Amino acid sequence: MQTNCRLGGLVGIFMLCLHASLAWGEVRGLVIGIDNYVHVNSLHGAVNDARDIAQALERIGVKDIQTLIDERANRDAIVSAWQGLLSRAKADDIIVLSYAGHGAQEPERVPGSEQDGKDEVLVLGGFAPSGPASRERIVDDELFEWFVAARDKGVAVLFVADACHSGTLTRDFDDRAGKPSVRSSTYTITDDMLDLDLPPAAASVTETDVPNVTFLAAGQEYQKVPELPLPDASGKRVQRGAMSYAVARALEGRADADHDGRLSRPELFQYVRENVRILAEARQTPNLLPDRDAGGFFLVLAKPSSQQASTLLAPAGISIYVQGMDPPEDLELIGRLQDAIPARRADEADLVFDAKRRQVVSSQGDIIATDIAGSDLQGVVDKTVALMRLRANVGARPLILRIRPDDGVHRRGQYIAFEIADPGFPYLTQFSLSGDGTVHFHYPVEGDPQRVSPGEPIRYEFSVDPPFGADHIIAVSSPQPLSRLIRSLSALDGERAAAAAAGAVLSELAQGPHRVGVQGMFTAP
Repeated sequence: MQTNCRLGGLVGIFMLCLHASLAWGEVRGLVIGIDNYVHVNSLHGAVNDARDIAQALERIGVKDIQTLIDERANRDAIVSAWQGLLSRAKADDIIVLSYAGHGAQEPERVPGSEQDGKDEVLVLGGFAPSGPASRERIVDDELFEWFVAARDKGVAVLFVADACHSGTLTRDFDDRAGKPSVRSSTYTITDDMLDLDLPPAAASVTETDVPNVTFLAAGQEYQKVPELPLPDASGKRVQRGAMSYAVARALEGRADADHDGRLSRPELFQYVRENVRILAEARQTPNLLPDRDAGGFFLVLAKPSSQQASTLLAPAGISIYVQGMDPPEDLELIGRLQDAIPARRADEADLVFDAKRRQVVSSQGDIIATDIAGSDLQGVVDKTVALMRLRANVGARPLILRIRPDDGVHRRGQYIAFEIADPGFPYLTQFSLSGDGTVHFHYPVEGDPQRVSPGEPIRYEFSVDPPFGADHIIAVSSPQPLSRLIRSLSALDGERAAAAAAGAVLSELAQGPHRVGVQGMFTAP
């Protein structure tokens, strides 16, 4: 299959096949993270991402790692580091190239090389749209040339791009939670001093030109990539990217679905795709290429302890900022809540409670609960903690859950659908948690079949009705009957018992193999 783009939005050209091999050589890494920008808005979590991925590579024994942070991640240093890694690499080695920072788009440099007429660009910290600082960027065309050079040496490349280049937010961001931090930049080049030696045309590029590349992009081209509160390399919750977080956990061993100590591309893709969606509340869906599997061995892994896996996202306390209530009433309210601590500002809080409008807004800018009084906040906190515990335990093979037609906000009376792509196992249960932490048990109820068909999708439609906010659907499948879990969940139906529901699920997961999925559904009048 031919394509008329050189990198096609940093994705199109990577619809390729990583050749299978019984063994790989040495793994090397070039890890880049940029928060501090001179002429565009700075970020908060790209450096956290870089440090986490570098640490994950160290944990699997990688010795040759070049980590470039902020001012050190200038163009000359990055080009030199790449060339150095490639010169040291031998056939069957792997280079992991990870970038976290701003992305952008520009008019294509090579005419006819891009389907949309735009090059995708990695924007470096010292970039300016004119003068010598205009060199401080890396264009997709030159990345392609890097990967061709790696191909010619028989070197594989895993390229992780935790940035975005165009598009919009999947859902509007409520500014009561502060201003969103997203990894895209816009500018107009007025004096370009970046001179590249590139081929004059790219029409002959085919999918076989770089069969050595596996590519993970943080989102689709129509999505902006937000920064989210997630653990850093030390376990402290900070702003960072869901893609980098998921890749780091995959490298540490959490994506090893068959427990053979090796990470295949299908395992990597399955783990990253669903975990990023779950962590980002479906605000982003990774673009993972090639889009077909060639099998084969990829990386030898370190194994995380069971304790690490189960406590990875457990918070020390849910931080809450109260609007519309005078001190010290707000502190007294938070002081009465379990697992809650006060936040100094809205943009530092996990939850923002608007006491006058009786709404709760999440740190990701979603209205997650409406018609909420102070006495209802404990249920919201309990649900937030429950979701964090469940997300930390979805495992290497999450269930693929989707809301159709999209992940936006759905309005009163609209018909939408919930889908499970493949239950994976013949026994299934499903429930939801409403914004105030109320449990709603959905399946199986009286008259429902006791078994489902693995491999066949499950879908049902319903209309949007109050209460509005964020409902989270949780599904669990198992090769064995889920009788105990079903009894526990059905007994909690209609109760504000998010903590108990999460505890019942986690107790069941400890008994043997299961698959778990979490999907948010956002509604409004």
